[in-house]
Amino acid sequence: MGFELIAEEKIREAIDKGAFTRLAGEGKPLQINDDSMAGDNRMAFSVLRSNGFLPEWLELRKDIHAERDSVNAALREWEDAIERFGPARHAVIERCAERYRTSATAINAKIDLHNLRCPSIMLEIVRFREDARPTNDQARAGSP
Repeated sequence: MGFELIAEEKIREAIDKGAFTRLAGEGKPLQINDDSMAGDNRMAFSVLRSNGFLPEWLELRKDIHAERDSVNAALREWEDAIERFGPARHAVIERCAERYRTSATAINAKIDLHNLRCPSIMLEIVRFREDARPTNDQARAGSP
């Protein structure tokens, strides 16, 4: 019962601030074409979707997709540093390794949250290996 009162209060505050004005389709009947979300939330999802809002897990998925290239680039930079400086521990190699691990850890936090929020195990995203080693031959011979 307490949650319902809080929700109603937040809705009233949003109405007072004008958050529900000038939405797409305002004053028109709702066009609900997707019955897969039947139940109490169907109308809410329809309004959110038609106004450009996505569920949190889909927003996370977009962010993850946008950031994947930079994580992969950090791994390639690490591999390139090993090719350039050899397998010995070198400050540049260590910095590249740390840059990759930091970016992998950051994106993995988003992946973990996405995987908790997404509605199906089939939609989960595979994490980056934070203990990954570069894949080239020199890296296998002695990367940090």
